[in-house]
Formats: sequence, C-alpha cells, structure tokens
Amino acid sequence: MTLIVLEAGLDLKHGLGNIPTMRGPTDLLYLLTRAERLLARRLSAILDAEDCSLDAWRVIALLADGKGRFMTELSERAFLPPGSLTRLADHLVEDNLVYRRGDDLDRRRIKVHLTARGRRLFQRVDERIRAELTDVPLGDSLGALVEALECSPGHTLAARQSR
Repeated sequence: MTLIVLEAGLDLKHGLGNIPTMRGPTDLLYLLTRAERLLARRLSAILDAEDCSLDAWRVIALLADGKGRFMTELSERAFLPPGSLTRLADHLVEDNLVYRRGDDLDRRRIKVHLTARGRRLFQRVDERIRAELTDVPLGDSLGALVEALECSPGHTLAARQSR
C-alpha cells in the first residue's frame, strides 16, 4: 500500500506530519483524505478565477466525455446528495454550462449534458489544472486502488452491478 500512496504523489517523509509508514487502512484513509484536501486547495485559485466551485467542476469533468450522464450516476460519482446535485444542476443550467434531457427509453430519468459553453470551460480549466499539477506524479496504482475498492462486495456500485 505504501507504493500506491507514493505513486499518488504523497511523500510520507515530507509534508504529512509524523506518519513514517503505513500501519493499515486507517492511515490510508487519512492519507487519501489529506491528498484530496491538498489538491482541492491547489485547484481553488483556478476554479475561483472561473467562478466555478469544486462540486461544479466535478460534475463538468464527469460530463466532459460528451456522453451525458443520468442524475443518479452524477450524484454518486460527484459525491453529492441528490438534492444538492439538483440545485447545482439548476445553477449550471442557468449559466448555460449544462442542459438536461429526459431519457429516450424512460422519460422519468434525466440525463445531463455539457453545452458548448460548458465544453469550452472544461477545456480551459482542464488545461490550467494539468499545467498546475505537472509536479504531481499520478501513477496507475491509485486508479487500481480505486477500482479494487469499487469492486469490493460492500461498495454500493458493486452491489448494484451484481443484481
């Protein structure tokens, strides 16, 4: 597990206090939380300049593949409760960054897509974020960790996919 944390750009000897080695899952949870907060702090100046919140950025980044996503999937993947996502989506619609459409097969399900303005915002901010994070070594092991955790029996996504 130490390899995963080091590849994620976390140096256990520099900048994370007195945690010289990984003692178990609790340390991993702490390190991942700390990494997320440090990353959010670094991105805040870029996002603030675009009048974009971190939650809005998560949603925009999820929609950047051009496929659109259902509100339920966005809620889970953006780490937002459904009501909060609805309010955020309302705001993004007002700013002409996203639009909503009913699903062709089930009109009760709402799919969200980026507008052209939303795509331009994503491209501009993504470019600035990539430039800001050139010093952060992002290894494949972190992605493998996330995938392993998502596939674990107790994870809600894994439980839903097995039904």
